[in-house]
Amino acid sequence: MPKLALMHKYRLRFGVQKTALIAATAGCLALGFATPSLAAVEESSSSENICLPAGSVSNISTADASDETSAPVLAESEDDALRVATFDANLSRSVSGDLLEDLSAPGAEDAAEVAKVIQQVRPDVLVLTGIDVDAGDDIVDAFNTNYLAVGAQDSGGMTYPYSYTAPSNAGVESGADLDRNGTIGGPGDALGYGDFPGQSSMIIYSKYPIETDKIRDFTSLSWSKMPDNNIPEDVTDLERDMLPLASVSHWDVPIEVDGESVHILASSAADASEGSNAKERNQDQVRFWEDYLDQDTEYITDHRGNRGPLEEGAQFLIAGSLKADPNGNGPADPTAISSLLDSEAVTDPQPARTVASSDVDQGKLPTDPEATFHTAPDPTSGSNSYRADYVLPSSNMSVLGSGTLETDAENRDNYRGFFGMRSNDSANHLVWTDTAIEK
Repeated sequence: MPKLALMHKYRLRFGVQKTALIAATAGCLALGFATPSLAAVEESSSSENICLPAGSVSNISTADASDETSAPVLAESEDDALRVATFDANLSRSVSGDLLEDLSAPGAEDAAEVAKVIQQVRPDVLVLTGIDVDAGDDIVDAFNTNYLAVGAQDSGGMTYPYSYTAPSNAGVESGADLDRNGTIGGPGDALGYGDFPGQSSMIIYSKYPIETDKIRDFTSLSWSKMPDNNIPEDVTDLERDMLPLASVSHWDVPIEVDGESVHILASSAADASEGSNAKERNQDQVRFWEDYLDQDTEYITDHRGNRGPLEEGAQFLIAGSLKADPNGNGPADPTAISSLLDSEAVTDPQPARTVASSDVDQGKLPTDPEATFHTAPDPTSGSNSYRADYVLPSSNMSVLGSGTLETDAENRDNYRGFFGMRSNDSANHLVWTDTAIEK
């Protein structure tokens, strides 16, 4: 089992002016629960973040949101709350080893931008997807030490004392011509789409201890083991036997919060527009989590050979890039994600969009009500977006707040986004949810 990276823990710090708390800023909540505290970095700042329904108009006059000295930040979670976030960061390279080389010292522009996004929200637990893990814990430590811990201008540095990663199916050679192009080899013939093992995979960072002996890894679970699966008829018997359900990974990583176990159910699903059988695989990968919560499920087996679903009554949060939209936007079939969101076992907090008020005045809020919860550009369209990233708490946890952190979605060439960062064309928005731990 891969070791857990354990770094020296120090108290998270960032400068806030307690008198400058803004009630209507980036903690605007779905479901009408209490707002987490927010603060402006500079006492003189008049810039605010406003969460409004799509198409709303704000007449508030504020400072320029691109002014880095006035950009607001989201305060750390309250003592009795757990903030879990997911971010598909697009920290991937085309050659194995290149990302570790880039992260071995501060200075990689895209990694610094990703760190700044995370520092704005300061989650207690972060499911970071879209990052190469070919170098395992070395990459985990390098990003933590050289980027997350390094503050920049308005964002204070932070670090995580606990982390977890493991080998994924991305880029692992199958030895079969899965994409039917007449040759064996390449990203389309891997067990999960990718150029090398571990490309564009996952890391979990945590402020709280990880219960290592209780981790369940379903990365090697065979797709054919899932009853009523969507494996296409043209897949051969040999391919059925070798193909895992996960194109990256499915993990159940319990963390200990004030004596209670909270299960982080993390995954990065197949992009339905990319690779062979991707649409069918995405559908079943999303469905897996609903099966995992069903006490009648029998087929699920983890890396230790333990069978069965999550124990009844457990507190959990499903977090990651599921790449499926319940309204049918994007490339994936909406059936499985719609069923998961409708499940009585989970709560969909429907995170409020967080945008700068000066950009509201400029009409940058989406006019399509469905786009309110969108987190990613549609890979099949240059102008559309869809809901791809989720943090879904169990229904036995109280939701205190949830949000989607906007960056500069329109001016791609501008190095100053809403929070003073350049936006990446293929990077998703970070999504977070604050919950109360039930004891």
